[in-house]
Amino acid sequence: MAYRLFANKLTGLGLVTSLLITACVPVVTPGIPTITVTRADLTADEIELQKRSKALQKTILEGAAAGAAAGAAISLATGSDNFWRDVLIGTVVGGRAGSYVASLQKNFATREAQLDQARADIRATNDEARATLQVMRAVQRREISEIRSLRAALAAGRTDSASLNARMRVARANLKDMQGAIRGAESRAAEFTQAQAAIAAQEGQGNINRELQNLQERIGQMRAVAEELSNNV
Repeated sequence: MAYRLFANKLTGLGLVTSLLITACVPVVTPGIPTITVTRADLTADEIELQKRSKALQKTILEGAAAGAAAGAAISLATGSDNFWRDVLIGTVVGGRAGSYVASLQKNFATREAQLDQARADIRATNDEARATLQVMRAVQRREISEIRSLRAALAAGRTDSASLNARMRVARANLKDMQGAIRGAESRAAEFTQAQAAIAAQEGQGNINRELQNLQERIGQMRAVAEELSNNV
């Protein structure tokens, strides 16, 4: 386990040990080993989960602002004479400010160009969701395994309830990151659904149906992972 685990024998009656878990101080039972679990040292998977959750939760406007900053940075790094053009390109690539559909229609003159851009955007989101799902599964499996082990240890008298509660607090924090990622993916899916209705033609004549279906399926898988972890905490 990447978390710091400390087993301490508490022998004196009346001895109270402070366990710092998200600013909580649990009561520790004397004579029973206690495992101190903090979220100070995140695993690589947890760091990745937090990163991807925050990325998926970025609004379209935030994405546009980040893109504009990237465009400016590229312009400065390359010594471009077209600074503001590069900023504009960064804004268009980074996100679709305001209404996604309205921005597509404003920045791309033809329906074919709009569809191409929407397809590229949804595929990028699908890639993000796929990578997020993978790390969600890794975190979920470890959390459930550790919680079940602690419950068994508690039942056998090998640990106390403070240890289990500490572990579960960390698991809930990871669950919150998962739920944030899901909300972000759902928000993007709603934007793509609007784009589908506004610019897609008849079936088979060019649309983003397949890409949108892939995203919806990925979101469903993300929900299932989070729900299983939720059922165990």
